[in-house]
Amino acid sequence: YGLRVDKWVDERRDPEKSTQAAVKYLKDLYAMFGDWYLALTAYNAGEGKVAAAIKRYNSTDLWYLREKTYLKRESCDFVPKLLAAITIGKQPEDFGFSDIQLPDPVPPLTKIHIPYSLDLKVVASMAEISLSELKRHNPELRSWCTPPGKQGYWIKIPELKKEIFSKNYSKNKGKLKKVEEIQKYRVKSGETLGSIARKYHTTVN
Repeated sequence: YGLRVDKWVDERRDPEKSTQAAVKYLKDLYAMFGDWYLALTAYNAGEGKVAAAIKRYNSTDLWYLREKTYLKRESCDFVPKLLAAITIGKQPEDFGFSDIQLPDPVPPLTKIHIPYSLDLKVVASMAEISLSELKRHNPELRSWCTPPGKQGYWIKIPELKKEIFSKNYSKNKGKLKKVEEIQKYRVKSGETLGSIARKYHTTVN
């Protein structure tokens, strides 16, 4: 569903992109089964498993299929748990949730384009936020820097920090150290650090 997963990025962890992908998948599952309960069960168990259960028991009634042993208990309970969560969420006080400690709301975010691979500490510093806050807003990043590549990368920062970032970026543009993509190299017998460095036009350091 178009999510990027590699050593730099895992977009399954991006709340916005993963939600869009989940919606597309659920839409496809509904088109396949014609029933939201079956679509949601397939979201958990896989469409092949649900299709096989329907064929085996000749029924599209989820509540009937739940009574059988073919689908795992976790998958059978997925829809009832979701319905319970929705019901509780609408009126938590009615179910004993009267003193809920809500987390601090996420500030409005904006996307900024980083044209080349850059250390996240540097990005956080230019936005005048902590590294941990930057990582919290970009949970899909798997490394200590933005991904390398000609297209650059769009990173999220608090909207209030956009102007500060732009100012600091313009001021430091010429001094920013681009991160070069690291390659793995298997050392051959007889090679030295010097010979490898010469091969890749770099220094031993």
